[in-house]
Amino acid sequence: MTIVSLLDELVNALLKAEGTFLDNPKDFNSLEKSVKASTESFAAEFLGKVLSSVNEQICKSSYRIGRYTIQRNDKRKIISSVGDITFDCTYFKRCADGGYTYLLEDMIGLSRNERFTEEAEVMLLTETLKTSYEEATKVLPSKQRITKTTVMNKIHQLAEEMPYEGPEELKETDYLFIEADEDHVAEQHGDNDKDNKSFISKLIYVYEYKRDVPGHKSRKELVNKFYFSGLYPGKEGNEKLWGKVSDYINKTYDVSKIKRVFISGDGALWIKGGIHYIENSLYCADKYHLMQYVNQAAGQMLDEKEIVKQELWHLLHSKKSKAKKRFDEYTNEMMKSAKKTEPIETLRSYVLGNWSAVRRTLENKFVSGCSAESHVSHVLSDRLSSRPMGWSQTGADRMSKLRCYERNYGREGIIDFVRYSREHRLLEATGTEDIPVQEISTGEIIAEHYDQSRSYIERIQARMPGLTSRKILRIRNHLSGL
Repeated sequence: MTIVSLLDELVNALLKAEGTFLDNPKDFNSLEKSVKASTESFAAEFLGKVLSSVNEQICKSSYRIGRYTIQRNDKRKIISSVGDITFDCTYFKRCADGGYTYLLEDMIGLSRNERFTEEAEVMLLTETLKTSYEEATKVLPSKQRITKTTVMNKIHQLAEEMPYEGPEELKETDYLFIEADEDHVAEQHGDNDKDNKSFISKLIYVYEYKRDVPGHKSRKELVNKFYFSGLYPGKEGNEKLWGKVSDYINKTYDVSKIKRVFISGDGALWIKGGIHYIENSLYCADKYHLMQYVNQAAGQMLDEKEIVKQELWHLLHSKKSKAKKRFDEYTNEMMKSAKKTEPIETLRSYVLGNWSAVRRTLENKFVSGCSAESHVSHVLSDRLSSRPMGWSQTGADRMSKLRCYERNYGREGIIDFVRYSREHRLLEATGTEDIPVQEISTGEIIAEHYDQSRSYIERIQARMPGLTSRKILRIRNHLSGL
């Protein structure tokens, strides 16, 4: 089928849809659906035609002759953002080593078992950012069966790590701020009689400073923030995660101009350990958790709640040398008459185990609080743990990375993640062998399509003059009946 024939079918389908609508103009929904289906069908047919034409040119090319011999002509079907694409794909034998390949697939970077175009995969991944695997199966207009397992596999196939390139010119800033926290994710397993265990997904984000949000006095905006996430278990995982943060800072900023990097968190060892990987950094206790622990501990003293709260903050701000000892003694006294001792013990452990970091946080004018818990809620928990669902560790890791990638680069940047992941899988499967099919020219194909389209423009203009007298009369009749 030629391009002209495809355009003919599209125009006829659109005119038919228009005629149906003019018979019943209150049913605009049907017109919209018909036009969408017609244009998607045309787009899928057109894409298939283009690929078949490229395949034909490969077979005819002088580059191919002498290097590859034709073995057979196959039909290939893949799922695209506009529907199923069917195209010709010739199987070749390499004269040099006797190996076999589909040159068209090599040219467009399509692996042998791949069922989706890059854009279709982006649509699937984009949908999974906010909905379940099951819901994501419905986003593509394909007649082929797409299962939630298929969607899950797409998540699992994402690259574990993607290199960060950094800007062309290094940025300058006096201070950097790093905040970190974690989300507890339920682990999925096949034994329904067992309670699901959980694992943690770690979140780190870097930013330059906070600024006021216009129209919201109490809200602050983090400027030039960049996210990192994933499971990264154990000591080796921590080294890998903080190594990525360090690499980002070194490739983004002129580190010689940075006076200090402040790391804030809830006191977890993996967060405090960041000072060993980030140059010129200091750990500061998380003000949010500190305030939460103080309020919960003071709440156990019932009628004396406000008095106790004031005394705790007084001790925390005290500049006396025995302030730490006095805090220890005071909280010990609290436990003797407390309603519950657990919140007081939590406060004691947090403060006494992070005394220097707590005092640094309260005294340093540059540290204005930590919003890591709210970021975990929006970046991770919203998809991973806020709903009753279980995850495999691979799925949770890749989803954590994907949600951060979307926030760092926008949804339009997910295509780069997809391409890198596909290239990475291809290298793992086949090594680094390159077939120089880029020498095959497609200029004749483009010229052929252009000539066909140009000749059709005159015909289509003649057949679609706009509002004919008959159309005007039909619309007028409907208007008169309103």
